[in-house]
Amino acid sequence: MKAIKENKRTFPLIGAVIVFALVFCVLYLGKNVGLSDNGDFRRVLLVNNLEYENDDNYYYLFKRDYKMKIEGDTFGEKAAYLCQNNDAEEIYSSPHFVIIKASKLMNFLINIVFHRDESHYDIGCLAFIYTLMLSLAAWGIFTFFADSKKRIRIAVFVIFIVMFCDAGYILYFNSFYGEPLQFVSLMMLVALGLLIYKRPTIPKVACFFVSLYFFAGSKLANVPYAVIVSLLALSFAFLRKERRYKIGVAVSVLAAAACIANLYLSIPDWMHEDTTYQSVFFGALKETETPDRDLKEFGIDEKYMPLINTHAYMQEDEYPIDIHSDEFREDFYEKVGKLDVVFFYIRHPVRFVGKVAFAIENASCLRPLNLGTSETVIMDSTNRYSLWSNLRVASKFLYNPIIVFLMALLLTAYVVLINVFLVKEKRETNEKRLYIIMVMYILLAGLWINMCLPIIGNGEADIMKHMFLFENCMDVLTAGIILGIVSMHRRNKIISVVTLAAVISALQIGKPKETMEFGTYNGEPIQWEVMATDEDGTKTLVTKKCVEQRAFDDSDNMWETSSLREWLNSDFVREFTLDELSRIQPVQNEVMLTYNDRHMAESGNHTHIWSATRDAAADLSETAYKYTVDDMVYIPTLDMMDTIDVNGSYWILCPYGYNEKMQRYMKNDGFVLHTNVDNVRGVRAAVKIKPQ
Repeated sequence: MKAIKENKRTFPLIGAVIVFALVFCVLYLGKNVGLSDNGDFRRVLLVNNLEYENDDNYYYLFKRDYKMKIEGDTFGEKAAYLCQNNDAEEIYSSPHFVIIKASKLMNFLINIVFHRDESHYDIGCLAFIYTLMLSLAAWGIFTFFADSKKRIRIAVFVIFIVMFCDAGYILYFNSFYGEPLQFVSLMMLVALGLLIYKRPTIPKVACFFVSLYFFAGSKLANVPYAVIVSLLALSFAFLRKERRYKIGVAVSVLAAAACIANLYLSIPDWMHEDTTYQSVFFGALKETETPDRDLKEFGIDEKYMPLINTHAYMQEDEYPIDIHSDEFREDFYEKVGKLDVVFFYIRHPVRFVGKVAFAIENASCLRPLNLGTSETVIMDSTNRYSLWSNLRVASKFLYNPIIVFLMALLLTAYVVLINVFLVKEKRETNEKRLYIIMVMYILLAGLWINMCLPIIGNGEADIMKHMFLFENCMDVLTAGIILGIVSMHRRNKIISVVTLAAVISALQIGKPKETMEFGTYNGEPIQWEVMATDEDGTKTLVTKKCVEQRAFDDSDNMWETSSLREWLNSDFVREFTLDELSRIQPVQNEVMLTYNDRHMAESGNHTHIWSATRDAAADLSETAYKYTVDDMVYIPTLDMMDTIDVNGSYWILCPYGYNEKMQRYMKNDGFVLHTNVDNVRGVRAAVKIKPQ
């Protein structure tokens, strides 16, 4: 009996230590990995008196070292200064800054102990704090299940290690984004919610609401959900009958509500304005077929129609109208708000469902795909400890809009039916049952709010990153479902697993592509995928697999002068027969241009805005800066992306719009990304041939 009790006490501790060690290995075993800046770091660095130690290529490389501004003569004065905000900057309240300041103090102490430059800042200290918080959450979750059967304890441990220690979550720890605090705060909320259910105490309740405050402030878009959670968490009061405990819960709820309200009130005007602009012009109105009618519904003057499909972070000279003028402020910002967007979508539910479906499709990958993870190779991502990330994408389960909508509807129906049953049968709702019902409501609210809010609050701009909380919630829900299957009787377990496997298998089924042989490379006949067949029998072909691994070029992303284009039209076709060469037809390809090369444009009025999902990769390409190139052998084009088989990682015919040294490519998980032209990627050749 004593051995069993000891095992129950050591299981949570050992599990938490393993989590800490694993996270450390993911981040620092081998080459350091983390996320690069996409522009969001600037306001965090400025407010916290931090700056880059070396700001070269900081948009595309993970940076570990920074500089802290320090003032004062004594240790106390310097430590106090490190805890201050930069008053010269527009400040908004955020508990995220508390964590950053704690990491600054850690760096300061380490610098003193090891006699280093006292202003040196290593982001590893910030990652250490996040790792410690995640380990504490793991300890709490493992503690709750310490009394469970062995198979349940093992399942909980494996789920946490595989799912929530995945690099998709952990890479955020090496960054100044709000997502890591959001993630660890959410896991702390889960852990504390379980521990309160098991044995409610005032300290646990207080810690829950402190975590809720950090969660709300990690990303200010979390405030609406945090308010709902705080109200539903009043059910804590029913878990114990003591008046002192109930008063403690009430005080905690009120304090949390006040702090969360202050977070919302501290949001600066520019943040409201930017997100409103994007939710309208790059959200509700993006690619609309009825622009005049839609503008009228919003009460926006038709003269602003040229702003449709633009977002708030373009180059100043790309806007056809000055969006910073007093006139535009009066005509738009002072008249249109988020509620107008909500009412617009209520009147256009089909459009809203389509937008949400697009957001769900972008929620498949845990880490933002446009951000580099390496310290040395620009835009080079890592596959280190990414089993769960890869399973999410490969299964096509958690980001299929139909599946997700169905899960949300079933969960909603389940919660509603439980309440109807309890009321109809006049069943007594005891404290534990009420708590479980409130947890269901919290899960339900989290699912729907975080599915829809990114589209309403920020449109389609940076949508993959803004769906991170939805991904968190889906994974928590998935973990619960897996745990439920593990705890089932054998027969039900088999039925559940077989059903799940059948659904995932069905999602993999696709119409097989027509294939053919044409030409020879390295002495082997080349297999081609038929992309299109014209009425006269002319076929557009793409090699079924990558024929080579090559850099795009060694200097820039101009297709016409690239070394890859030269190679395709010389060495690649060297073994083709004269008859095969004669069948290759010339093609006029429209090629996008970067912002700096826009003077060469034959058509278009904006830089191409990229999207990572295959079916949206060509969005807004018709009106983007482009020119035509006469090609014989080329690489897959944007309009092929939604139908081409993935089959590897390879270059596509589209530059990244805001950097002349980056080219887009298909990643082997089916997303269309961008990387430096001198990085090596696969090559799939494309040709158009006439019939024999």
